[in-house]
Amino acid sequence: MLFFSQLQENKVVDASGRTAGKMHDIAMQLTGTFPQSQSMIISRFRRGRRETVGVPWDWVSSINSQEVTIDHSLEEIWKSRYEPGGMLLGRNLLDRQIVDLHGNKVVRANDLRLAEFDSRLRLMGVDVSQRALLRRLGLEKTAAFLMRLIGKDFADSTIPWNYVTPLELEEPDLRLTLTRSQLLDMHPTDIADILEQLHPEHRERLLDVLGTFAAAESLSEVEPAKQADVIEDLSEAKASNLLEIMPPDEAADILALLPRDKAERLLNIMGMEGAEVIRELLGYAEDTAGGRMTPDFLAVSSSFTVLESLDYLRRKAPDAETLYYVYVMDNEGRLKGVVSLRDLLKAPADQKVEDFMHRDVISVGVYDDQELVADVMSRYNFLALPVVDDQNLIKGIITVDDMIDVIREEAIEDLSHLAGIGLTEAAPPSFLRRLPPIAITLIGGIAAALILSVFQDKLAQFIALVFFLPLVLRAGQNIGMFSQAVVLEEIGGKEPGWREVLLLAWKELKVVFLLSFLMAAGVGLIAAFWQRHIALGLTVGITLLVTVLMGSLAGILLPVLSRRLKGELRYTQARFASLFISLATLTIYLGLATAFLTTSGL
Repeated sequence: MLFFSQLQENKVVDASGRTAGKMHDIAMQLTGTFPQSQSMIISRFRRGRRETVGVPWDWVSSINSQEVTIDHSLEEIWKSRYEPGGMLLGRNLLDRQIVDLHGNKVVRANDLRLAEFDSRLRLMGVDVSQRALLRRLGLEKTAAFLMRLIGKDFADSTIPWNYVTPLELEEPDLRLTLTRSQLLDMHPTDIADILEQLHPEHRERLLDVLGTFAAAESLSEVEPAKQADVIEDLSEAKASNLLEIMPPDEAADILALLPRDKAERLLNIMGMEGAEVIRELLGYAEDTAGGRMTPDFLAVSSSFTVLESLDYLRRKAPDAETLYYVYVMDNEGRLKGVVSLRDLLKAPADQKVEDFMHRDVISVGVYDDQELVADVMSRYNFLALPVVDDQNLIKGIITVDDMIDVIREEAIEDLSHLAGIGLTEAAPPSFLRRLPPIAITLIGGIAAALILSVFQDKLAQFIALVFFLPLVLRAGQNIGMFSQAVVLEEIGGKEPGWREVLLLAWKELKVVFLLSFLMAAGVGLIAAFWQRHIALGLTVGITLLVTVLMGSLAGILLPVLSRRLKGELRYTQARFASLFISLATLTIYLGLATAFLTTSGL
């Protein structure tokens, strides 16, 4: 088995052993499952510039990892007028992006695996491993030796050629790319994975191969931030066509991420009806039910019979987001009830829908918080929820798959509160986003050092105070985090009033007071008996009692206050709270120690 990197730049000799140049590239004929060598390009430097010549593969008498032998003379080689055709391994494939149709991903061709059959080389696969890069740098053997020393080995990462499609072959006589049939055999989610990994210049080409409808379906599965990138790279006419075909709620999400002037131009190119629907969706905040809903839903008039309803659904079903529920409206579009498809199929054909519809419809308002919508959907195990305005006019529906995204986003937000830094699903925090919490930590460390310096004489006199510093510092912070998690779980997506906050605080503080009392009594007794000093036990016990309650109160108030703040401040205040608890604990502990131990004569 040979690799292209082992052959490239190898010495080429003629029939009598004279050096003719170096092997520059190999042209492959794209026939059969595995392409076979058709010709070779030889290069040499002459008079300060590179010269190349192509020779047919029939002239090659032998080839190995050391040299290539041509069965013609040096003069015949350089007088050859042979024009290589097909795919050039070095120019068209090596170091280029390829699509792994088996793994549904975009990878880089680090090397090419070849095999010799019937005096010709065949391209067997593409090596995408790190080992291939080491091989090209001449470090493969050294790296393999070091790996064996630690009992490891390089994993084989060769993709067979029949699972590979290049993306960048654009010679005048050659154009090889993903075919439409290959792409349409793939799931839209897998195509979306490929789109996300491609360079911008290749995305448009891939979308062209797919066709408008398949491209819109695949684009719907791409991550929202990258959807906007794809749309921005397309021409405005093509981008507008894709957005018009996509579900309106998804098109609105993409346009919300684009610059305002670009979004407005795309809307102006769209059809009037589609643009009007998307403009309405853009009018709602992203984290509300209106911002999450889709206007593509199925609703029938309350005056319809079962037969009329089924006929209507048969015509409208292809355009609907979901067929879980059929909503019933009056003549003015107000929500009156809901029926399931099962109910429709079981009912007599001439019975009116309003006779058996469920009138007690659970709905959400267009301005309700998305987390509240998720709570309602989870509580009642709904697959979809109707969204209504103040006049009970049905504006759209929210489906369960939308709520899965919301739950993930809200979980990340809750983690942001606990971590004290704004996290995102798309990317880890950058240097600048890490800077505020790091700055707070540095300020807190300096402040703590100043507090310790004030009490350094007392610490030097009674070193046992240091033994309990880690405990008293961590106890308040840990209990505060527990209380914060409890409150986040309780309030969910609601905006609690102060009465509800006070009741929740009272419920949590009762539990925490019992815990802090038991902790203070237990640790205080241990400190007193261990060091045989009652004043130390009192100091540790009272500090734990006060600071644990203080930490719990901070943990209760933090999630409530953070909802009234915007931007990074809503997350960094968790760091401020932690800093405050630490400094207050340190001051209380050392202050009490000074008072008690001075009284006791130390």
